[in-house]
Amino acid sequence: MAIVKAKRGDPRDDRYRVIVRHNGKQQWFTVRGKTNAAKFERDLLEKIDKRTYVAKAARMTLREVADAYLAECRARGRATATLCGYSSALDRYILPKFGTREVGSISKSELRAWFAELLASGKSADLVNNLTRKFKTTLFHAVAELEVLDRNVLARFKPYRAGTTDRRARRGTFTETELQALLAAAKPHERPLVGMLALCGLRPGELFALRWQDVDLTAGSAGISRSYDWRARQFKAPKTAAGVRTVALSGWLVGELQAHQERTGGSGEALVFGTASGGPQNPSNFRRDCWLPLVKRAGVSSLDSYSLRHTFASIARTAGETSFTTARAMGHSRSALVDTVYAHSLPSGMAGLAERVTARALGLEPKLRVIEGGKPAAVRQTLDESVAEQTNVKATA
Repeated sequence: MAIVKAKRGDPRDDRYRVIVRHNGKQQWFTVRGKTNAAKFERDLLEKIDKRTYVAKAARMTLREVADAYLAECRARGRATATLCGYSSALDRYILPKFGTREVGSISKSELRAWFAELLASGKSADLVNNLTRKFKTTLFHAVAELEVLDRNVLARFKPYRAGTTDRRARRGTFTETELQALLAAAKPHERPLVGMLALCGLRPGELFALRWQDVDLTAGSAGISRSYDWRARQFKAPKTAAGVRTVALSGWLVGELQAHQERTGGSGEALVFGTASGGPQNPSNFRRDCWLPLVKRAGVSSLDSYSLRHTFASIARTAGETSFTTARAMGHSRSALVDTVYAHSLPSGMAGLAERVTARALGLEPKLRVIEGGKPAAVRQTLDESVAEQTNVKATA
């Protein structure tokens, strides 16, 4: 390695060339000022010693790195929704701004200024934090897999604070009264579907992939081993081992499924909740044709069907079930997710905790609090009785 004076016509020109030989090839860099050139040379030597130096010929633009990362995700079978999320963030925001840039030339201060510009233009902190995560993961691929970057400038970048920047649920949860109203207003073929989502905590994709051979009505259980990816139009295995599980079916739900099977004549490989042609449900069509009319008939909060999964977690925690048991039923390996992502039940759960501790300490009878409305009795009316009661009222009206 050497530092030589750059040959220019003007003798006052203070530019120098730092010449480096690496892997049998010579490269040079032009730096202004001899002191800066000496520092640049020391930095290059340090990178070569640490084996983090990237030759000019091996350098890549951010677009090339992003394409390589997405190709790796596809090869590893990442979920279609994940690929769509990355592609959307990259194509709409990140690549139009930095796509042609050499990945090693992008600085942390430059990114911080861009994020601040997005916030000032009215973009939400949630969106900016999402872009930060996508950008960080792409740069990590350049560092760890492609080895064209010596460090990830976003490795320690802190997320922006906002009212919804944590992992707490953006969805809502139905109260017990609303859930009872939904089941009472549901048509016969809709009732077991809503029941599976709300009383078993299934994901909609898992429900749409459920076959009759997965359901054991005698034992009162259902085996969850796959999900339907509507974007890719294919069935897929759960993302984690915890997603493969057996969920228990209540007696009420077993009765609804038996009636549903008698109506449809389904068995074996047939989907439990397939379309008229026997194929899997399209979520958009399900929302338009089934869910929105049901919500309107029931007169409940305008939440999406995935909120029934949140409702399951909320009712389970309020009823005293542990986060461990609830997480396993929902297909999560980490119990903490129940009280962070599905945290709607905490106020009611804390109220129940206070009542139980007081009753234990003072030798009183525990009083279970009703979330909304309900009877003043010490114990809530069971769901079976409540749904039957509301159905009878509708029939006689």
